[in-house]
Amino acid sequence: MRKILVLSMIAVALATVQGWCAQGVSRQELGRTVKLTILVDKVMQPVEGWVTKEWMIKAAADAGFNVFSPRRGHERLQEVRDVTEWCRKYGIYHMPWMRGTLEAPKGPEADGKRVVWASGNEQPLWSPNSDEFWEWTARYIVEYAKISANNKHLMGVFLDYENYAPGKEGNLYSLSYDDVILKRFAQARGIEIPKLELGARKSWLEEQKLHEEFERFQIAHWRERCRALRQAVDRHDPTFQFCIYPGPGTPFMLEAALPEWSTAQAPIILADPWIYGRPSRFLPQAEALEANRRILQRGIETAKAKGVPFLYAGGIDPVVPGADPEFSGKNAVMSSETTDGYWIFYEGPTYTKQDHADYWKWFTWANHAIAGGRLNAWREPRQTEEDWSLTVFKDPDKLRKLILPQVTGKRVKFPEVTLRGENLLVLAAKAGQPVELTLQNVLVGKFPSPLIWELRDASMQKLTSGTIPGQKEGKVRFTPQKDGVYLLGASAGSSAYRVVSANVPVGLFAGEDLSLIFGAPRLYFQVPQGIDRFTLRATGSGGETVRVTVHDPAGKEAATGQTSLRARTASIPVSTAGHAGKVWSLAILKADEGVLEDNKLRLDAKLPPLLSFVPEHVFSLRD
Repeated sequence: MRKILVLSMIAVALATVQGWCAQGVSRQELGRTVKLTILVDKVMQPVEGWVTKEWMIKAAADAGFNVFSPRRGHERLQEVRDVTEWCRKYGIYHMPWMRGTLEAPKGPEADGKRVVWASGNEQPLWSPNSDEFWEWTARYIVEYAKISANNKHLMGVFLDYENYAPGKEGNLYSLSYDDVILKRFAQARGIEIPKLELGARKSWLEEQKLHEEFERFQIAHWRERCRALRQAVDRHDPTFQFCIYPGPGTPFMLEAALPEWSTAQAPIILADPWIYGRPSRFLPQAEALEANRRILQRGIETAKAKGVPFLYAGGIDPVVPGADPEFSGKNAVMSSETTDGYWIFYEGPTYTKQDHADYWKWFTWANHAIAGGRLNAWREPRQTEEDWSLTVFKDPDKLRKLILPQVTGKRVKFPEVTLRGENLLVLAAKAGQPVELTLQNVLVGKFPSPLIWELRDASMQKLTSGTIPGQKEGKVRFTPQKDGVYLLGASAGSSAYRVVSANVPVGLFAGEDLSLIFGAPRLYFQVPQGIDRFTLRATGSGGETVRVTVHDPAGKEAATGQTSLRARTASIPVSTAGHAGKVWSLAILKADEGVLEDNKLRLDAKLPPLLSFVPEHVFSLRD
């Protein structure tokens, strides 16, 4: 009897630990008194042909997750019911994942009803102002609410508003200038709107001093549609929750979905994607986690300003550079201390390989720490070695084959070229000759972000590192121990940066995508002997387009190519026409349409992988 009593007491104690005995956790506790631990699965499902099986839910529950969201299968309603029942069996909860966007076909059926951006770019997506969009959205969500009414382990829906369609200009939705909403606005206002090209619609509304009224009208329309869906759901289950991504959100999410879908009984869950990995892969774990904490705090303040109930969860994605297993586990705990929990877009690892085992170990560790109330465990010392390594330099042999330009020690001020994201800079240096390089942190958007840099030698031994605050200049200084190349990794998070000057040759690594913002008057590179043709690849994004023009050694234009609102990449084939073995150049310019902002450039693998600011600093390759 005593043994039975002890076992009973243990069972009761375990029931208070979330994840491992979630049968004792009600839906109403999730995100309020019990932290959300949400798994969006793209690793286990592929093993079974993208069909969810019972073993996946058991694995998630055993690891301490309390919400399971399969990446595929939202439209297979019997499978949705099965997954919900398995979640009930293992004491966790189910949220079907579905895109919040719907592809629109070509042809008259969708003409005038597709998303139209302010630029005039029309995407092949049904507008959020169209009946078709809302009929499709409600079709599945109302069915989920019916299932939820009978089985509380279906807690809501995970809606993805990321923009995956061609011509992306941002996540969805911003104001759309489609025929549907313009006609409704004209009728409500009692005015006649002339037939306008797509790109002229916003400017016409502004010229007529109607744009602010149009914006209020469209948001009110969105809210009416969102309200109708919430009411339809409430008829079956008023505790049904909407989880929307990417939080805190787009205009549609913040101005319509948040106020209309969130209630005291069913607060909306905002799935934040801005801490997927480190703000920079060159940032040590402790600093990266603190930076991510600040990002989450800013997101929470944005949501609070709307004055409605909400839950907030930071997101993690192993596929993002810098999101190694230990960092991801610590990031999950940090998010849970800062917000109402965390969620994982679990992609990248392969279920049958060691990478999955490594991530699963750290996610299980995180869930144990969260369940045990150890929310400061993210501050514990790093257990595995940190090393960003040459992950951006895929061909070490090319590094060894580089012929370095002359190192004179003369300081050179470089033309203005603005770098974005993470990039690798290659420096040529002489033993004993001090190196000094000036970097500038450039503000992009509202919030400054530090410029992080780290210096390594050719054997990848770390030499030094540093941080430059927002909108400031800083120096990278060191004295090389031997002749050769030195590798400078740099990233400014959401900001940008420039190499102002240096007293050694500097090459921008473009063997993989070189990330820039705005243009470049000239960048120089060598074309080795024996090369008849080579190809450059330029990449834009939606309304952010780019043109690249290539010049031969005499400065004559040899080729040009550009991206467009519909084609985000452009291949630029170039014939050397007998000019191999010499220094060529390229310019990054505005395309015929769109704006010149974020863009990427990649050199042909036949070429040395570096671009230089001035011709005398060009690196070449040995045969």
